[in-house]
Amino acid sequence: MLKDKIINLIQEKREGSYWDFKAEYHKDKAELLHDIICLSNNLLNQEAYLILGVADNGHILGIEGDSNRKKQEELISFVTGKKFAAGRHPKVSLMTFEYEEKEIDVIIINPKGYVPYYLEKAETDQKSKKNKTVNAGSIYTRVEDKNTPIDSTASPLDTETLWKIHFGLYPTPIKRLQNYLRTPEKWMPNSTGYFYSESPEYIVYKNEDIEEKENYFNLVSPFYAYNQINSNTLYSYYEFKYHSTVLYGCQCISLDSGIYTTPVPEPGAINFNMHRDDTIYYRYFIEETMLYNIHLFMYKGDSMEEKFAMDKFVECVLVYKSDVEKELFENYILDNWDKVNQSINENNAHVFGTEHLSQLAKEDITKKVKSVKVLKDELENFRKNIG
Repeated sequence: MLKDKIINLIQEKREGSYWDFKAEYHKDKAELLHDIICLSNNLLNQEAYLILGVADNGHILGIEGDSNRKKQEELISFVTGKKFAAGRHPKVSLMTFEYEEKEIDVIIINPKGYVPYYLEKAETDQKSKKNKTVNAGSIYTRVEDKNTPIDSTASPLDTETLWKIHFGLYPTPIKRLQNYLRTPEKWMPNSTGYFYSESPEYIVYKNEDIEEKENYFNLVSPFYAYNQINSNTLYSYYEFKYHSTVLYGCQCISLDSGIYTTPVPEPGAINFNMHRDDTIYYRYFIEETMLYNIHLFMYKGDSMEEKFAMDKFVECVLVYKSDVEKELFENYILDNWDKVNQSINENNAHVFGTEHLSQLAKEDITKKVKSVKVLKDELENFRKNIG
C-alpha cells in the first residue's frame, strides 16, 4: 500500500510539502541531515518521504550503483548519532522497490508529535568540500516544495506552528482526525468501534440508535450494489469523535452481503436540458476529503473476497482530484453529450441479482452502471487531453 502511495507521488511529477525527490544519494552528509530534518518538520506533521533515484520532474533514474547508497542500519545510525534537542530524533526507515525496471529507495520519516526537531550541536561533513553546516538551534521546515535554507531558520509563523503541533494545539481536531485516518493500522478495536492508539481520545463509533431511528434496515440497495456478485446490502452509521464531540458522521454501506464496508459516495448528476431523461446519474468521491479518507480507512485488506468486492465497488465510483476537476469534467461531458450517450447505450456492462426487481428498476440500475463505467473511461480521456 505504501509502495502504491509513493508511485502516486512520483506520478504527480512534482515535489510537495511532505515528499522530496533526489536523483541520487547525497554526497554531503550535512545536506542529507538537513533534508531529513526539513521533512521531519513538515507543517502537515505527517509521514514524509525522501525519494531517491527520481529527478525533480518525476523522471525515473534508479539508484543502482550509487556509491553513497545506504542500508537501513547505516541510515538509522546516522540519524541517532546526531545530538538532537531533548534527545529526540526523527524516526526513519528505508524501503526499496522496483519501478519501471529500476530500483527506488525511499527514506520514510515519521515525525510523530515531537516537532520541531533541531540540533543542540552543529553538524558539518568534514569530508565534503561544500562546507555545509546544519546549525545548532536552527529550526528547519518545509513549505510547499521548498526547504528552509541550511544557513537560515524557519519564519516566526512557521516556527510557532511547529510548537503548536508539539503541544497539541495544531492542527484542529478535525484536521488531526484526517491525518490519523491515513494510518488505519494504528486504530485499535474496542466494544463500540475503534480508538486511535497514539491519541485514544479519537474514536470511531457505530451509532445503532441513528440506524434504528432512520430505519436503515429498510433502505434499498443502490445501483452499484448490483455490480457485486451478491447484491445484498446493509446500511450503518459511523461517527468520528474527539472525546465526546462528534467531528464527522456518515452513512456507510456493507456490500456483497457484508464482505466490504465503505461510506456511501456522494451523488452526482450531469443534466443536459433540465429534463430527467437527459440526466446522467453517478456517484463520486473527491480525494483528500474526509469522506474519501474514510473510504480508504475502512478497507482492511483482510481477504481476497474483500479486495474483490472493493474493486467491484470502485468500478462504479468516480474519484476526482478536486472540486475544480469535477466541475471541468462535467462541462466536458456536456460538450460531448451525444458521443457519451452513444457509448452508454453501446456499453455491455452486466448487473447481478436483479431477478426480484421490476423491469423498470432493472433498466434504471443497468443504465446507471453503464453510465458510471463510461464516465470512468471518459475521465481518463479527459485527464490525458488536459495533460
